Amino acid sequence: MTISQFIRNLSSQLEASYDKNEARSIAEVFVCDELKLSRTQMLVGKDDELDKTTLERLSLKSARLANGEPVQYVTGIASFCGMEFHVDSNVLIPRQETEMLVETLICHFDAVRGAEKIRILDIGTGSGCIPIAIKKMRPEANLFAIDISEKALETAKQNAENNNAEISFAQYDILSDGRFPFDEKFNIVVSNPPYVMNSEKSLMHKNVTDFEPSLALYVDDNDPLLFYRSILLFIERHQPERKPLVFFETNENLGAEMLELCRSFGYDAEIIKDLNGKNRFVKAIIIPMNI
Repeated sequence: MTISQFIRNLSSQLEASYDKNEARSIAEVFVCDELKLSRTQMLVGKDDELDKTTLERLSLKSARLANGEPVQYVTGIASFCGMEFHVDSNVLIPRQETEMLVETLICHFDAVRGAEKIRILDIGTGSGCIPIAIKKMRPEANLFAIDISEKALETAKQNAENNNAEISFAQYDILSDGRFPFDEKFNIVVSNPPYVMNSEKSLMHKNVTDFEPSLALYVDDNDPLLFYRSILLFIERHQPERKPLVFFETNENLGAEMLELCRSFGYDAEIIKDLNGKNRFVKAIIIPMNI
């Protein structure tokens, strides 16, 4: 069987769960990642025959795709900000929207450039994609990251090592009032915390609901801003005199509530839309900034 024939057959199988274009895209990403080929190399070699061992390996793994498992978990590889990250079921798959969160933060980097040392804290780091991407773009910054999950931190540390990014990681539950593991004060705090309400699960594809970690995704409908409020309370406790610049990724349906919450803590906040025009990010700043 040739590479193109395998992709065509896999695409047909995946059309039971995805539309035709997405099924084809998943099949191509799977083959490229498993065979360590660029898309150009895959197209040039599309008529190459797959040997028996390779075909058996691809067929075995493709059964997981047909069951709805995300291609990134099957291959163990996800792309984020032009870098390669290892992902598994302990961490969320990095998404394009979160790339924009990083880009938005970088665009406001000059607001804290005058600080003696730039320290950035990522809360709920998961795969570590946010602090690693920031470090690669702004190597002069000092990056710190926390997560409640020990297994997620293991994955994040591996990704930092693989991408030659020096990040300080620690296990911490932002919903607790326990001793924070870092003594540093931060110029910027960024977080993409759980923000999908339980009532929204039915609107999501099974490759998310059945495979990605619930701990990193969902929040109770009765208190959908739980994590954001806890982060702002943490800032009040940890550095009441030196409020950082804050960036959040958030639920598109809770923009007004997010602005009200941030303003209740003394922040001047604004909503930033994602590439689809959805209310996706919040930038919060104390005026005047005391950094």
